[in-house]
Amino acid sequence: MRKIFYVLFMIIGYICHSFVLAQQLGTITGRVVDKNTKQPIVGANVVIVSTTLGASTDQNGFFSIKGIQENVYQIKISIVGYNTLLKNDVRVIHEKSTEVGDIELSESTIVGQEIVVTSSGFEEQKEAPVSYFTYSQEEIWRSPGAVGDIFRAVEALPGVSSSGGEFSAFSVRGGGPHDNLILIDNIPFDKVSHFDGGNEQQESQGGRFSIFTPGLIDQAKFYAGGFSSQFGSKHSSVIDLTVKEGNRTSATVNGRADITGGEVNYNGPSYLDKSTGILVSARYTNFKEILKLIGRTDNGLPSFSDFILKTSTDIDPSNKISFLGIFAPEHYEHNVEHVLASKDFFNTDLFTHQEDKALLALNWRLLFGTTGFLQNSIYYRWNDQNSRFGRAYPEYINGNAPTVDQVPTRNNISDTKVKEIELGWKSSFTYSIGRNSTLINGVEVKRLSLNSSYTLNQTDTSYVFDRSDYRPDLSQYFLIRDPARLNFHFDDVQYSAAAFSTLSLTMHEALTLNPGIRFEYSDLSKKSYLSPRLSATYAVSGETRINVATGIYYQVPTFKEIASDEQNKNLSYERAYHVIMGLTTYFTEDLKFTAETYYKKFDNLVVQPDRTSPIRTNGGDGTAAGIDLSLVRRFSNQYYGQISYSYAYSKRDDHNGEGIYDSEFNQPHTVNILFGYQVNQEWTISAKWKYATGKPTDAFVVHPDVHNSPNFIRYSKEITAHFAKRLPAFHSLNLRIDYRKQFNSFAIVSFLDILNSYDRSNVNLRRFLEASGKEQDEGIPILPTIGVRIEF
Repeated sequence: MRKIFYVLFMIIGYICHSFVLAQQLGTITGRVVDKNTKQPIVGANVVIVSTTLGASTDQNGFFSIKGIQENVYQIKISIVGYNTLLKNDVRVIHEKSTEVGDIELSESTIVGQEIVVTSSGFEEQKEAPVSYFTYSQEEIWRSPGAVGDIFRAVEALPGVSSSGGEFSAFSVRGGGPHDNLILIDNIPFDKVSHFDGGNEQQESQGGRFSIFTPGLIDQAKFYAGGFSSQFGSKHSSVIDLTVKEGNRTSATVNGRADITGGEVNYNGPSYLDKSTGILVSARYTNFKEILKLIGRTDNGLPSFSDFILKTSTDIDPSNKISFLGIFAPEHYEHNVEHVLASKDFFNTDLFTHQEDKALLALNWRLLFGTTGFLQNSIYYRWNDQNSRFGRAYPEYINGNAPTVDQVPTRNNISDTKVKEIELGWKSSFTYSIGRNSTLINGVEVKRLSLNSSYTLNQTDTSYVFDRSDYRPDLSQYFLIRDPARLNFHFDDVQYSAAAFSTLSLTMHEALTLNPGIRFEYSDLSKKSYLSPRLSATYAVSGETRINVATGIYYQVPTFKEIASDEQNKNLSYERAYHVIMGLTTYFTEDLKFTAETYYKKFDNLVVQPDRTSPIRTNGGDGTAAGIDLSLVRRFSNQYYGQISYSYAYSKRDDHNGEGIYDSEFNQPHTVNILFGYQVNQEWTISAKWKYATGKPTDAFVVHPDVHNSPNFIRYSKEITAHFAKRLPAFHSLNLRIDYRKQFNSFAIVSFLDILNSYDRSNVNLRRFLEASGKEQDEGIPILPTIGVRIEF
């Protein structure tokens, strides 16, 4: 009898253990669809690499794989007639369902009477065969030095130049940070960074902090040039971001609280409609305490918030609607206390800055039969900015620093107010003509209301000037900033429209051609522009192909350039010609080598001939050329890596008599080496080393005592040649450790991200100090960041 009870006990114990274990296992769900038509693919095989687990898609293309141990996996999707796809970085969490969304398969190419099937862990775009890269959510998260910021992560890509730490902005192949088209869920939205401004040098660097919390971007598609006619209004690059969709089957809540503030995120079902998933993210950041802790109160008081909401609803198998809402306010103050905290009072700026950025967008996708789909997007965007600028004049008193009350100030030198309201509609129809050809047609319409003003409340003095700037007395080595010449108020409405068509056609012998054309019209300037484009790829073998692209690309002048003077309404679009040739080869399914060479010619570039006047002209032109090499290994067998090298040159000519000069972001040599290793399911370590030639900087002479007054000594900086010298070379080693520990119903997700680990003094820019005639180097020293989240 005892043996019977013992056996029954063991059986019951085993069943209970198996039940608990099953409860602790995770699930992967998703849908497999045709890349061109978005129609579900029935009977596709979905397997988890290096396991025996898998499933097949049902009549609606859905699949579900259950009983998976917590870890990061590769899944392999295959079916006859389609190219096999490897999807990387699929993280499974116990008792959760991981939704991978729609997995798109491209049809196999027919060459003669044979179907050519390829297998790859890299997403490919037939209509964009050159300069195309993607980042997954996991790749963004674990990029060393990026702290989960996609705009810092892309700096590792070939052809990309960045400031390497302080600023999250980037430039591509001779362009500038404001020459990149940024799409958020198919919506053009360039207000993606906080504190995108400052003095003239800082403004050219772009913003400092992304509005997206780590883990919020599901995928990033990056086009470094030669992109199709679907994209317009910018001539350098395109970064197309997809915000993660809410999980429709299981909920996850995580949050953090630390010395800088906190955040809370929800990703899960709406509980109102089973076909709707919701993503909510809220973050508040205030740097007051951390700056006090590290002794950098001279930086001022920056703070910002980010609120993001996305809902996604599958109305029926043919209709899908998503809504995206973003609100990102920021505030920055720099007062006399911060001036006195700076070394030798080097930063005498006084300012208050308040800016609110917001976006409301609705996307609707409708499938048409089995041959195509319609994508419609409607959005409402606004930006409200108010800034006041002044200056402090601290002086030592008997060798001692003055108190706040003893510092003379001019608190209200100038005021800047900008209010932008944009209403837009985008529509595109993708039609699959046959297995080897796809046609995409689309239209875009925008209405922009722009109310902008700059008020110089009193005559001011600038101690940095170009020898070509207007000075009534050439023996006067400074500029008088006259309100009569600089003040403006702009209030107008601009309508613009665009239409495009692109055809992707695979021909005999695996040759794919992608001709396209784009038409753009501006109601403000009453001008229209036509942009023909062409790309092609030739498959030398199943692993190697040759790619080419060329075309004309137009860029809209910035709102600031247009609004600063009535004459600027007549500015033409800037123009760039792209010619790109490259080779891509796959050594294995997850190891890809790319080599590309490019040439760009620019004309109609917007320039400011005289900094004492707001008038701009289209007087600039230039060239850029280079070669980009990269070897990328996707995550598999516990490790991943990347090596890239870029050689580039970029020249400009403003046709003001000063001749040809290096463009601001011309860095001839750039090297990136990245490696990561997953020690086990809890620990991952990674490192990235970067080297870049120093960025160009102006040649100048310093004039002493320009006021000829012993009681008010000031120096001035006269620029003698633009970007004729260089800052010191940049190199940095970024390190990152990720740790995730599951405790039944909750998990601790943490990381240590160390920027510039060997504490090199990398100079991003130099600030001229008018009180001493010296320059102050600005850059980021070693900067460790620790993040801890509690996840339920």
